[in-house]
Amino acid sequence: MKIHFDLISDLHVDTWDEKFSWEGKATSLYAVVAGDISRDRSQIRPILEEISKHYVMTMFVDGNDEHRWTLDDLSTSYKTLKQELIGIPNFIWLQDDSLVVDNIAFIGTNGWTSFDFAEDNTYLENKKWMEETYKISMFAGQQIEAMAMQDAGFLVKTVDRLQRHPDVKKIVVVSHFVPNLTLINHDTQLVNQPSRLNTTGNSFLTRCLEEDHERKIDTWCFGHYHSDVDRVIDGIRYVNNCRGRGGTNWCKPVYYPKRIEVGF
Repeated sequence: MKIHFDLISDLHVDTWDEKFSWEGKATSLYAVVAGDISRDRSQIRPILEEISKHYVMTMFVDGNDEHRWTLDDLSTSYKTLKQELIGIPNFIWLQDDSLVVDNIAFIGTNGWTSFDFAEDNTYLENKKWMEETYKISMFAGQQIEAMAMQDAGFLVKTVDRLQRHPDVKKIVVVSHFVPNLTLINHDTQLVNQPSRLNTTGNSFLTRCLEEDHERKIDTWCFGHYHSDVDRVIDGIRYVNNCRGRGGTNWCKPVYYPKRIEVGF
């Protein structure tokens, strides 16, 4: 059995001039949206509604941009975003949640950053860099760290539980932040900015692979990193499909979904 889904992420609609439309772009019955739709919270629901019109089911994981102006109170930010997304047809917010479709489990989490992804700088240097760059408080940095640990823990527990689920044959993991340093450590733009590299991913996300005793994890979708990645590491396909911020060197003026196949 095989299923297909469209991978979409990092639309950053607040940085593009044209009106967003998904008409004629869907290639599958299902869509996975891996975060960073917009820093403008008022745009998030309309964009998800537009995408969801074209699919049987749209699965969404939030990115850091969904919380850009509310990082000092992430708990409230998540609660209000949940309320804002209630009632979208054909839609599930996959943050710390799972959905089984035709014996394939989709599990999702933002992931955030552990501040030590590459370990080139000290943890405190990286945390301070992010606080200064994003002009957020030390308390906000602590909340991000806590969320990173919580999200990694969710993946560990869920992957472990799904090993014993007889109806789950394959697992697709969806995170916004990058799960594996190997996917991006070739990028000289990041290597020359060690604190940026260190805050691009969460070194604890892949701890869930230790619980995948039945080798059910097939694909890991992610966003946040605006250059294309499609690689197989230890039998798992890691793939992204970010549009990127308009007007930058790492964006796609013409953008389409990436069709992903998972079978067993």
